[in-house]
Amino acid sequence: MTPKMMTVSGPVDPATLDLVLAAETLLCAPPRRPGNAGLPATEAAFERALVTMGSLGKLLMGAPNRDDETLDPIDAEVALDALAALCVTRSAAASPAIAVTALAGLGSQATPDQLGALSAASGVSIVRGTNGRGRAVRRDPDLGSRLAPEEFAAAISAELACADHPAGIVGFVDLPRDAAAAAAVEAAAHAARTHGAALVLAPAERLGELHAGLAAVDRAGLDRSRVIVTGAAALIGARQSNGHPGAGVDAARVSKLEDLGTAICFDDLGRIPNTSTVVSDHDVAVSILGLVEQGAGARVIVSSGIRNKHRLASHGGNGLHFLPQQFVPYLRMLGANEETLRAIAGGNAARIIARHPAAVEEPAR
Repeated sequence: MTPKMMTVSGPVDPATLDLVLAAETLLCAPPRRPGNAGLPATEAAFERALVTMGSLGKLLMGAPNRDDETLDPIDAEVALDALAALCVTRSAAASPAIAVTALAGLGSQATPDQLGALSAASGVSIVRGTNGRGRAVRRDPDLGSRLAPEEFAAAISAELACADHPAGIVGFVDLPRDAAAAAAVEAAAHAARTHGAALVLAPAERLGELHAGLAAVDRAGLDRSRVIVTGAAALIGARQSNGHPGAGVDAARVSKLEDLGTAICFDDLGRIPNTSTVVSDHDVAVSILGLVEQGAGARVIVSSGIRNKHRLASHGGNGLHFLPQQFVPYLRMLGANEETLRAIAGGNAARIIARHPAAVEEPAR
């Protein structure tokens, strides 16, 4: 049996997929905050206001807003429909095959049933991620009812093996900051290896943070080719002499990221640049072509990583269809050949995310 991509609607042949967005969330909701949370009246009012075209300036600069942090099923369906419609009009195929990976964590509130309904309504295959965040493994009962390592692995295994809308990938998984969190990563990686699934690490602020996480992955015996490092654009950003973010890409950081041996996910594409932008989409495109030249092109995957309403096309942003509409053509304009474009647009992600044969047998009931 060949590897299959396990979607919420069942296994899909990865070779049939034309486009794969590797790291989305689709459905998000902000955590509850009491009252004004100590904010000045004007900021508290803006936090509770609805997202409008007039509020985009503040939102682009990071002003907190609860509506902006909320993506409901209607928002997700409109975005998926727009993506599917664009791909149909631009493809020679009657119905191009599209997959979106909906990862748990980073504000995601997606349930298996919701993702199944979204997939059925849009015709887009959705790969569901297991919840590997917010569950730090601790043995001390005084620190709360957290899962022990074996319980954590069992919970992930249950999601990967469930009969209805099974998960197809593990993650996001938090990077470890202590021994207990490292045990959580090791447990998640062990479950991923057992079920033939890929594992997605949550974004790191610095490359050094990844080493502890990857050490735990290595202890679990999961090959690094089955690990996806997200937030790649931020990791390759240049630094000023004082250590603060600068502008553009640091070539040495790109090499260090490449040397990790993992899949490299540029998952924040389509953001409208502003004065705080360090790595632009152009910088990402040039970096991707450099990785291709260095022989690492087969490990590069992409996504939009939309977790804010203002980034949806319906609210003034570039939407989920930024990749096929703008980024892939831009890579072509920079000189990428068709084989590279097919790999970056979906071929790489489909292969990396696909479950091993043992993981795509009939789910347990």
